[in-house]
Amino acid sequence: MGRSRIVVNAALAVAALTAATLFAGCSSTAEPVRFAVVPYARTGGVSGFWQTPRGGKHDSTSPRRPTFSESGVTDAQEYGLDGTVDWGRHRLKLGYAHTVLQGNAVLTEGLTSQGAVFPAGTSISTDSSIDWAQLNYQYRLDVPLGECDCLKLWPGIGYKFAGLHHVVDGSNGASVSRHHGPGMPNVLLDASWRPRNTGPVRFTGSGATTFSIGGEPSRDQVIELLGRAHYDFGRRGSLFLETGYRDTVLRDDQPDQQNHLNLKFGPWIGIGGEVRF
Repeated sequence: MGRSRIVVNAALAVAALTAATLFAGCSSTAEPVRFAVVPYARTGGVSGFWQTPRGGKHDSTSPRRPTFSESGVTDAQEYGLDGTVDWGRHRLKLGYAHTVLQGNAVLTEGLTSQGAVFPAGTSISTDSSIDWAQLNYQYRLDVPLGECDCLKLWPGIGYKFAGLHHVVDGSNGASVSRHHGPGMPNVLLDASWRPRNTGPVRFTGSGATTFSIGGEPSRDQVIELLGRAHYDFGRRGSLFLETGYRDTVLRDDQPDQQNHLNLKFGPWIGIGGEVRF
């Protein structure tokens, strides 16, 4: 199933790029090379679990635990920075984000994680995080919607890396520390729309799916949706409000018991800006 999903997503990306020849641009003038830097911060609720065995052994972890709720991790904060280089219809997009997952709780049920044992009644402190990095190539399609009204689409393909850092400390002296990082192909679609008669207000959105290329039992996939409302201050910059949602499933290929992260983040709210050169 994983391979068929890859083929379908790749075919969609190629079809989208090929469709560029079917669209006339909203502007026929030559476009200079342009740069943009986009910092942002967001926060939202989380749910799921982070299972971490030791050496893939069944008795080294409680299945599908600890959950984020029993770890006292009810929300996450994320800070990121994107950068784009545009030349003509081509775009190179780089991105980095740091997701913070921290909490404190008292266990109502005994927990085993990475071979460490935390009995019921143990106070635990979670200080986990995810570092995201990605590099994508995109191609712009201009869809005329009427005079001074144009929808711009950027389908693209690339690669995404996840640096996972799972740390849990217990009042009984037990401790968990697991660090690893998968990399996965990425298919994305960005959009920008400035409706008529809205002045400096415009809207952007994006959707992306990231998927593993390994066989079972690995089932890595990240699905993300994002929407932003911008207020442009001239040609050089803007501020925006955003909301979004991300569903992350990262599971390695150990045959017995896998390192398994299942994280739903959002809907989040966030703020940010864009500086254009």
